[in-house]
Amino acid sequence: MDSRQLLYFRAVVDHGSFTHAAEALNMTQPSLSLSIRKLEKELNVQLLTRGRAGVKTTEAGVYLYSIASKVETLLSDATQRISEIAEGAAGSVSISSAPEFNWLFMPEVLHRMFESAPDVNIFLDDPEPTITLNRVLEGSIDLGLMPSTDPQAFAQRYRDELIVHEATEMEFRVAVPERLSHLPDPVSLADLSKETWILPPRHPEFIGMPELLDQVFLKTPGAVPSRIQEISTLQTGLPLVSGGIGICLLPSSAQALNHRGIHYRRIAEGIPPMQALLIFRRDRDLSPAAKQLVDLILDVGGECEESLLDNANLL
Repeated sequence: MDSRQLLYFRAVVDHGSFTHAAEALNMTQPSLSLSIRKLEKELNVQLLTRGRAGVKTTEAGVYLYSIASKVETLLSDATQRISEIAEGAAGSVSISSAPEFNWLFMPEVLHRMFESAPDVNIFLDDPEPTITLNRVLEGSIDLGLMPSTDPQAFAQRYRDELIVHEATEMEFRVAVPERLSHLPDPVSLADLSKETWILPPRHPEFIGMPELLDQVFLKTPGAVPSRIQEISTLQTGLPLVSGGIGICLLPSSAQALNHRGIHYRRIAEGIPPMQALLIFRRDRDLSPAAKQLVDLILDVGGECEESLLDNANLL
């Protein structure tokens, strides 16, 4: 028994006769009758009774008709769903993103994705960058969004395994607690040298914020912090700053969080911006939905961070 036989059977029942069903199916009546007889023989049961008033279903025929209706609906739904998946309007995409990109950048990306493809399921989590990198390399997720202060070095190191896009650029601000709210904007690094700097750890897999600050402090040795406290992700630094424990270098997008007791200052000496790198395996065949999300990430990334921050403040 196959879907074609079920289609023929349902047509006969719907039209009440072989003649009308054959016309609707654009086939000869003998061919249709032969197909139904083969189906009855295969199932070893009579499905239809034939009489002057037309055909009627037996008890087995009534049951098979209900099955045929469900199968037709399933096939129709499957055809539509497959078409939507092929067009990127359905399906699923998994992405790991560093927490700092989920404050302002990714919400805008996801908003636009939902508007254009509401039936696509997005699976988003925010582990530390090394976990994101490893998940992408092992193929357990589609996309990764991670920070880097040297995207060229990262792309060169993983050139054989990964496609690397510079998605967006984020300017840094130093987050200070309430007790330092009197500091000017911009503030000199020398004025912060006695504070505890709250920083993410160094990672051998890529160059990050600690290495960036090494270069900054090399040029301003008098500003080298007296104490450093490590955190797993930048997001962890927010409550520590709010609690007055220290200061933390954060993307300016953190201002959109309006975290209580935190003030943001520019650095007078200037600090190079951080890059958000969009990565995926070079040998991975991305689904249409994943490709659509990639395009949106790059589109939103092309807009200046200040513009996104202004839009967030209007909400």
